[in-house]
Amino acid sequence: MKRVVALLSLFAVAAAPGGHAPVTRPIAIVINGIPLPLEPPPRFEHNVLLVPVRRTIEALGLPYARAGPRITTQVGSKTVGLTMGSAIAQVDRDRVTLDSPPLDIRGVLYVPLRFFTDVLGAQAHYDRRSNSVVIVAQLMGMSSNGLSAAGNGSERYGTVAAVDVLSDPPTITLSSNGIVKTIAVAPNATIDVQDVNVNVTTPGELTDVRPGDFARLELRRDGHVKRVIDEYGSRNGHIVAMGNKEFVLDNGQVIAPGRTTEISLNGKAASFDQLRPSDQVTVRYNVETNEVREILASRSVAAAAAAGNVAIERVDTDAMRPLRAGDRIHVTLRGTPGGSASFDIGSTVVDQAMTQRSPGVYVGDYTIPRGANFDDVALIGRLAVGNATAQAAAPQSISASSLGPGIADFAPDEGSTINTNRPAVYASFAAEAVPVNPSSALLWIDGRDVTSECLRTAQFIQYMPSYSYSDGTKHVTVRVSDLAGNTTTKNWTFTIRTH
Repeated sequence: MKRVVALLSLFAVAAAPGGHAPVTRPIAIVINGIPLPLEPPPRFEHNVLLVPVRRTIEALGLPYARAGPRITTQVGSKTVGLTMGSAIAQVDRDRVTLDSPPLDIRGVLYVPLRFFTDVLGAQAHYDRRSNSVVIVAQLMGMSSNGLSAAGNGSERYGTVAAVDVLSDPPTITLSSNGIVKTIAVAPNATIDVQDVNVNVTTPGELTDVRPGDFARLELRRDGHVKRVIDEYGSRNGHIVAMGNKEFVLDNGQVIAPGRTTEISLNGKAASFDQLRPSDQVTVRYNVETNEVREILASRSVAAAAAAGNVAIERVDTDAMRPLRAGDRIHVTLRGTPGGSASFDIGSTVVDQAMTQRSPGVYVGDYTIPRGANFDDVALIGRLAVGNATAQAAAPQSISASSLGPGIADFAPDEGSTINTNRPAVYASFAAEAVPVNPSSALLWIDGRDVTSECLRTAQFIQYMPSYSYSDGTKHVTVRVSDLAGNTTTKNWTFTIRTH
């Protein structure tokens, strides 16, 4: 109960920025005279004006990349880096001190306004009369219309408005700062799908690109798309507290659906008011705007006999562990003979047909598809005879993932040079629907397995050498799996130089 009360207090705290009088309307952003959409807006925290970094950087015409706690962009020939928790920005070899470190607020990354002046060299100020952040900068490689220069070609980026796989050739429609563009995608284009929460990219197909996702299309000089990078964010968990049009997950995440958010409960369209604490939900959101696009909720149900004496004795499944893409789940329902049976798996699988193998025994199966990502959802069987129906839940819940764990952070950094012969080597892990299997984490240095000397948890693996390494380049390999058997491998190098 104390945890629920504490989480509910988040709603009150979010409404009152510390140390600054509340603003009655959202703070606008105007870049080179062009206003950006208001979501998410800048905000004051402890008298520091914070600006959403990703959408502002991209509107300035700069690339944005994030790997774990590290954020980088490119300004001309200079590389700019930020690290979560640090107020120091790195500009090549120079260090610039900011008013505060980057802050992650409800899934949106913010930086102080001074970052754009002191680090990026733009002119930026807060106009109190218009309640807006005004940034003026020379064109630095891209434009605010969703088109940027990239290598020997260009890049289109924006929110996916539509995907047409039936046209010839297929097309993707992107929306960026109010500008809508439809781009043809050649059949040989590479499709990469990235869940930014676990920092994992997997090969996909055009059907895996979903409206509401953020996408980048890499184009050759002739305008043909050579690669599509579809990015989205996901959250999984159980609702532990609900407030005014917001709810809190058991991991502390606050989810605020918008007017366009699609909500379903046990496979059927639902409203926010129908959600309840203890519901299991999978949330999909746009990584640029933080807009919640989809909430898939599931809720266990007890057996419910209807008129006509239709009854379900039990629902069983052979899914005794988390599943991955390609795994086949078998379901058996026992109840009144001569009926029509089906089953649901959360909100992901709805009305999967079953056949009557013998009187009163119904069987069905389902193969986990690529892209599946759900945690601890109910498996519900349904049986109908005439106009009477009954439903019941299997005793165990179902989890599945088709993504391996992410390597969220690692050290020493790729290509770095360090001055100690006993370097601390570690990698941290990120997983969503299916947790990491700690015993699966393995670490090699120059091909030698040093796992037995490592500290391993579901969050990280750490190696502290008990002997000195010689100077030179060291090759590191980390491999980790989740409880479903999805595996991720990371390779990198660093150099020891003590003389």
